[in-house]
Amino acid sequence: MQKESLEQELNRLFYLIQYSPNTIIFTDSTGVIEYVNAVFTSWTGYTSDEVVGRHVDELRLDDLSSTTNAYSWDRILEGYVWEGELLSIRKDGSPFPEQLFVLPITNSYDKVTSVAFIKRDISERKKAERDLLGLTETLEQRVADRTGLLELTNRELMATLDQLQRMQDHLVESEKMASLGELIAGIAHEINTPMSIAYTASTHLDKTTRDFAKLFADGTMKRSDLQDFMDTCLESTRLLVSNLNRASELIRSFKQVAIDQSGEAKREFTLRPYIEEVLLSLRPVLKNTNHTMQISGDRELVLNSFPGAFSQIFTNLITNSINHAYDEGGAGTLLISFAQEGKRLQLTYHDNGSGISNDNLEHVFSPFFTTNREKGGSGLGLHIVYNIVTQRLHGTIICESGKGQGTTFIITIPLG
Repeated sequence: MQKESLEQELNRLFYLIQYSPNTIIFTDSTGVIEYVNAVFTSWTGYTSDEVVGRHVDELRLDDLSSTTNAYSWDRILEGYVWEGELLSIRKDGSPFPEQLFVLPITNSYDKVTSVAFIKRDISERKKAERDLLGLTETLEQRVADRTGLLELTNRELMATLDQLQRMQDHLVESEKMASLGELIAGIAHEINTPMSIAYTASTHLDKTTRDFAKLFADGTMKRSDLQDFMDTCLESTRLLVSNLNRASELIRSFKQVAIDQSGEAKREFTLRPYIEEVLLSLRPVLKNTNHTMQISGDRELVLNSFPGAFSQIFTNLITNSINHAYDEGGAGTLLISFAQEGKRLQLTYHDNGSGISNDNLEHVFSPFFTTNREKGGSGLGLHIVYNIVTQRLHGTIICESGKGQGTTFIITIPLG
C-alpha cells in the first residue's frame, strides 16, 4: 500500500513539475543544468538533452532588472533569493523576456547544494507595457494593473516552490517508511523456518511420549523402548532449543533495526555487529540473489551515534546495487568496510557491478534521478543516503565509478 502511495505521489509531483505553466529548471551548485520541464522545451525549442549539462547563464542575453537588483550568480551562491527579469534566447536565436525567480536550496550548513529557476514568458506583458507608454491618459490605472499582475505572479511562483518542497519532503518520508515496511514484512518469512522445525519437533516428542506412556501403562516396556524414548527426547529438545533460540535472535534483530529506522534516538552501539543485524534484516532480499556480502572492520569499534541512520544508509546502498548494478541472475560481491581515522570514521561500500557512466555519475545524488524508472525506481534512494550523511551525521559522501568498473561510495563521518 505504501509503495502504491509513493508511486501516486511521484506521478503527481512529476506532472506538477513537467506541466506547470512556468518554466522550471534545476541546476547544481555551479549552475550546470540538471533538469528542465516540458514548458521550457516548448517555449525555447531546445530539447532536454541539448541543455542538460550546460551552464544556465548560456541561455540568457541580458539582465533587464535595475542595476540595484542586478542578476549575480555569486550572490545566489551566498544564499540570496533573486527575483527579476532576464532577456533569454530561443534555439533559433530569437530573444524573449522572462520573469525569473531564483531560489538557492541549502543544506543544514547553509551551503547551496542546488538552485531552482522558475520563469515565465512575459513577452505579452512587455508588449502591453510598451503600449502603456503611449496611453498617458490611463497611465495610472495601467500601472496599478501591472503591479497587481506582478504580485499575483510572485504569489503563484512562491506557492509552486512551496508545494514542490512539501511534496518532496513527503515523498522522501514515504520512501523511508516503505523500506521499514519491507523490513517488517520479512520477519514472518524469516522466522517461519525455525518455528516450523520447533513445531515439528514438539509434535513428534508429544506423540513419542504418549506411545511411551502407553507401553509403561501396559507393562510391555522394554529397555530398548526406554533407550529410543530418551534418544528422541534428547534430539527433540535439542531441535526445540536451537530453533527457538534462532527465532528469538531473529526477532531481537528485526525489532532493534525496526526501532532504529523509525526512531531518532542516539545511543552507543558496536558498529560491526550492528551491520550484521542490518544484513540479517535484509536476508529476505539477499537470499533471492546470487550475491555475496563481505564485512571488513574492527569488531570492537563502539560509536555514540544514530544507529537508524546507518541502517538506512546500508539498506539503500545494498538495495541500489541489487536493483541497478547487476543483470537478473548475476552474481556479485558487495563489500562494506570501515575504519576509525583519528576523530573520523571512514565507511566504504563497494559493488563489482556494471558501474555508472560518466554522464550519470554527477547526478546520482539528485532527487528523482533514476535510470530504472520503468521497473519502479523512485530516484530517491541515494538522495536519502546523501541527506542522512550530510545533514544527520554531518559527514561527506562521494561516489566513484565508471562503466563496467563497479561502484564505490566513500563516506566520512566526524566522531565525538
